[in-house]
Amino acid sequence: MRENYKLVGPTAAMNINVEKEVAETIQAMEAYSKIPSAELVNTAVKRFISSHKDFLPPDYKKTKAGQQ
Repeated sequence: MRENYKLVGPTAAMNINVEKEVAETIQAMEAYSKIPSAELVNTAVKRFISSHKDFLPPDYKKTKAGQQ
């Protein structure tokens, strides 16, 4: 199951602001699980995108290579 969190494609850095409680929770999860916060957050965002496709523009298409 822990293999599901690995970053498998190209990565890009982002600077985002989250609520302090969210950041502290991610840090606690990272310390306990030993899964890097980047992998935890990447998985969470992927799950968010999967269940909120209605936020994407109608003409948004993504190829298997991750290119638009």
